[in-house]
Amino acid sequence: MILLKNCRLVSELTESFTGESADLLIDEGVIKELRVPGCGASTACETFDLKNATLLPGLFDLHAHLGCFNQSPADILTKSPLESAFLAYSFAKSYLKQGYTTVRDCGSNYYTAVYVREAINKGIVPGPRIITSGLIITPTETGNGTFGPLYVEADGADEVLKACRNEFKNGADFIKYMASGAFLNEGGAPGQTIVSFDELCAAVELAASKNSYVAAHAHGADSIKLCIRAGVRTIEHATFIDDGGIEMLKGAKDCYIIPTIAIDKALCDKDFPPDLARIRIAYDSGIEMGWGSDIDHENFEMNPGLEFSARKELLGFDNIEMLKQATIYSARCIGLDDKLGTIKENKVADLIAVDGNPDADIYAMEKDLLMVMKSGKIAQINI
Repeated sequence: MILLKNCRLVSELTESFTGESADLLIDEGVIKELRVPGCGASTACETFDLKNATLLPGLFDLHAHLGCFNQSPADILTKSPLESAFLAYSFAKSYLKQGYTTVRDCGSNYYTAVYVREAINKGIVPGPRIITSGLIITPTETGNGTFGPLYVEADGADEVLKACRNEFKNGADFIKYMASGAFLNEGGAPGQTIVSFDELCAAVELAASKNSYVAAHAHGADSIKLCIRAGVRTIEHATFIDDGGIEMLKGAKDCYIIPTIAIDKALCDKDFPPDLARIRIAYDSGIEMGWGSDIDHENFEMNPGLEFSARKELLGFDNIEMLKQATIYSARCIGLDDKLGTIKENKVADLIAVDGNPDADIYAMEKDLLMVMKSGKIAQINI
């Protein structure tokens, strides 16, 4: 058992406990008890005094690419499968160090995220909880060769069904599907819809038969609305979402958008796409959105906490809302909110200790973390 003493809590991320600070008893991978500091019977356990550091649930990145080492497609294309796997694991370790205990990989070349996930799950190596789509299913489209081994092409509902079945056979947890063009695909038209309604429905129905779902890449307003109609679970980027799409999303069941602002800040800095204002409009309308970055390993290492600073500086998001997006909202997006996303007795002990008060100063998320715990095991501690 592990006892975490004198933990400062954020009330919006804490359930069934009203104190501003607590001691937490951790056992068998779950939070067994939250209690007033100093109270409760003494128990023989390993004890760590957090000295009023802020304790948060483990973070989520719902749009990662563990096989993306930098922003050079040529570099990715020239890596062998074995080298790609080692580099993907290095990225996974970096995620855990920065407090991301759950990472959803939305496509990695040569199924590297599948192999990294298996190595972590079997206890061969430490790392975050990985959920992966395997390869990305896409219609035949201009620019697919830019990230060659990342994609599998399928045209028409029958080919899409076959491709989805192959991805699940090869270890995918969910399906990633390209519904619009992409900014980084050479010659791609990001706002253009590249998929048919029948193709999307085929993917959604097949995924549902596997108790899973579809995450769809969609920048354009029309492709976003097509995804909502088809029953896609998460819409990635949603850059050009319009008022009609926002209203549809409000009425949709189990459909969420995952903006990815870090990549815009990393690549564009102050010259970010003006259409990102549409994400702010969706946010102001009250839509719950998940946390994704779409960032490469090089930029992730150079800019800790980049998604937090990007959403703050480019879109003016509220600190508490960002912390909820990175935890409980993201857990809800992928159906894990019964186990993860908040600090509550009997939930999985995925926890991070922050040096500072990120609810008041979000830039505290750029500092080295004082502690990272995944499933009740301490991955790192600097107290």
